[in-house]
Amino acid sequence: MILFTLIIGAVLFVIFVLMSGDKWFSKHKWINGFLVALSLIVLIGSECLIVLNDYQHFGMKDVVQSQKVKIYSTVPQTAGQPSAVPFLLLHQDVGKDKLYIYNISETNKTKMKHTAITDQSQIRTTDQSPYLSVRKTKRVYANAFYRNLFALSGNNDVLVSTQNVFYLPKNRLVLSTAQAKKMQQQMKQKQQAMKKAAGRTLRQ
Repeated sequence: MILFTLIIGAVLFVIFVLMSGDKWFSKHKWINGFLVALSLIVLIGSECLIVLNDYQHFGMKDVVQSQKVKIYSTVPQTAGQPSAVPFLLLHQDVGKDKLYIYNISETNKTKMKHTAITDQSQIRTTDQSPYLSVRKTKRVYANAFYRNLFALSGNNDVLVSTQNVFYLPKNRLVLSTAQAKKMQQQMKQKQQAMKKAAGRTLRQ
């Protein structure tokens, strides 16, 4: 609605100032002045409200949405796997930011998801099953009046921030993808070395 009042104010201002000519209101200075002032107030007021909505979030409020997601180690747990094997959480370093990679599948087939670079993430210890607490703050219109007023602004339901807290067991490893890849290569080398040693033993 605010865009329509802006357009109407601009059109009326042009009519009352530039296109009055022999119109009836131009013959009465006080009426003409009043109409010019009114159209100018509508025009400038609409512009001010649009600026306030865009930069000061006028007519908006913050709402918080919380979600609890059960997560699993990025290395699938097998039936015969000892409990001493640590819970593994990965992260991808993007500059100074960390993009965490986590698994939401309980089966042997992993189903990976990741946080966003703009997210605020923390890691805490829990005695419960591992889970991720996601807290999203969004900006929405304060009420129906402001929703109708700024209907075409595109500022509704805007994500302001996301806070992630990973609750993991004490026995855990938090590695970068590069560290995990290096560790995997080292394990393969050890396995190959053990196979070669076993082969030599059998030949003897």
